[in-house]
Amino acid sequence: MSFPRIVARGAPFARGEQYGAQARSRIEHCIRCYQALFVLRAGLDWPTALQHARRFEPAIDAFAPECIEEMRGIAQGAGASYDNILALNCRSELLFAALRGTRRVPPGECTSFAVLPAASANGHLLIGQNWDWVPFAREVSVLLTVERDRKPGFTTVVEAGMLAKVGFNTAGLAVCTNTLVSTTDTAASGVPYHIILRRLLDAETFASAKDLLTSTERALSANYLIGHARGEAANFEASAGGRETLYITEPSRGLLCHANHFLERAAAKTDSYVRLHPHSLTRLESLRKALHSGVTLDALRAALRSHENAPNGVCGHPDPKANPLQARTTVASVIADLTAGEAWITSGPPCTRDYETVRISGLATALSLP
Repeated sequence: MSFPRIVARGAPFARGEQYGAQARSRIEHCIRCYQALFVLRAGLDWPTALQHARRFEPAIDAFAPECIEEMRGIAQGAGASYDNILALNCRSELLFAALRGTRRVPPGECTSFAVLPAASANGHLLIGQNWDWVPFAREVSVLLTVERDRKPGFTTVVEAGMLAKVGFNTAGLAVCTNTLVSTTDTAASGVPYHIILRRLLDAETFASAKDLLTSTERALSANYLIGHARGEAANFEASAGGRETLYITEPSRGLLCHANHFLERAAAKTDSYVRLHPHSLTRLESLRKALHSGVTLDALRAALRSHENAPNGVCGHPDPKANPLQARTTVASVIADLTAGEAWITSGPPCTRDYETVRISGLATALSLP
């Protein structure tokens, strides 16, 4: 089963409305699933979740008013309330901040990588990840492509109704990400995680993406692995807050890898995740072992299909005995060759699926510009 392909064009509200109309049934399903997830994992009924989500609206509007218009358009197209769409786009803040310091920290999400041209067999910039989350995420996700005249178009694998997750744009930029959970995640004000992911896909250069991350007051901890087709990549570990809690890691021997724990010593002491889920450490080590000078696309696919340390390998599968709302699975696997302008995506664990090719349209033209 492939993810449904959604294409939206035009002004922010119009393209949101197109997205909402095309993904209506998945958005409805997504809202129902998160209603249940919030109750089970965070003790939040839906009206309370909506109330909490509204607190982030001023920060979103100041940071990215276009995102407010997009969410209003999605709501209109899907026949949903705007508050429901806002809550979906604040789902991490509502879940993870509410769980701070408890033993209910959710199971792992994501193992990501970047390979600079000097370290890849074909001399290209390669980047990607396995996105792990609850099993229903596969049932509600879509492959969203947004076409725009004045900003880069982008493609993202995302839960229906949300603005962005893992993605890449026609200017040659790619965004991969890992959830981080910290004692500093106190549901404070700031820009929500998925809004930042969406805005990063506006960036035309690596420098502009870096500037956005270093100048934003964030509501939640997260890891952002950014790459650009011109041969640049870096990892940005972020605790809730501003520039003072953002830690940048450059590639080592042309390689970067990340999982769901802080690597920066200054932030590691606040880590709420790895003590309860140490498989983040083993997933990271497994991926690092697979990446070496001269890495090929086939080697990357094999690494993302790895079941080393199963059931907590890089390629994740749900425990059949677990409550589905407490289980972990690989929702999507993504590899992008930014130099060639191609990406490969699976719907579900990559060990059971073939990678489907997605062309990053317009990229070759963008890269020919001075």
